[in-house]
Amino acid sequence: MFLDDTGIVLKVVRYDDASSIVHIFTRSHGTVPFMVTRPRSRSSATHAVSSLTSPLGVLSFQWNMKPRSTLFRMKDVRSALVWQTLPYHPVKRAIVLLLAECLAAMLREEGENTPLFDHIAGSLRWLDEAVGGYANFHLVFLLSVARALGVAPAADSFVVGRSFDIPSAHYVPYAPSSPYVMPPPDAEALYRLTRTDYDAMATAVPLSRADRTRLLAYLGRFFTHHLPAFPQLTTPHILETLFNE
Repeated sequence: MFLDDTGIVLKVVRYDDASSIVHIFTRSHGTVPFMVTRPRSRSSATHAVSSLTSPLGVLSFQWNMKPRSTLFRMKDVRSALVWQTLPYHPVKRAIVLLLAECLAAMLREEGENTPLFDHIAGSLRWLDEAVGGYANFHLVFLLSVARALGVAPAADSFVVGRSFDIPSAHYVPYAPSSPYVMPPPDAEALYRLTRTDYDAMATAVPLSRADRTRLLAYLGRFFTHHLPAFPQLTTPHILETLFNE
């Protein structure tokens, strides 16, 4: 049965000299692997394939959803959202690479989740159109996705002055110094990030580059602890060199 669908590119893995496997978060069936054949010659067709399978590209396509298959093919592939800035702006591109790495792990086995799909696509659209005030975007976005997956800090346990215990996902009155315990200033920033939105985040949660770097490291530990097979991230260092405020 052929379906008309929309999907967000999460990860591309080289399969052999001629093909790649593209993991796509589809609107209809969650994360699905597709086999994509690369053109043999270096031509406009090659450029078209690479642009369509770039990280977090949003595609429209048809595919044959065979119940017993584990790998699928797409046809009539085209861009569903044409980005104006994400592939070209160095900071936004670094954010996209980080988020793609995180989402590929977070959504590895995610089934149909239309609200989450729409949230991710809408968030990417917001970032593409933003002209400033998006330095905290990756933090707010990742927390919002975690919340949609049922993995998020227990906001009702927050009290000013408490630490945040990563293994329990609760704000606690006291905890020993540990890489898995966020001290009160960072714990409060985490709480505020979970309570803000993209339009307000720059003023609601003012953070320095060092603050964001530290908070992202804590989030990585949080996801590693609470999400199965979440990897050690390889892309955060890219952001550290680009934001200078």
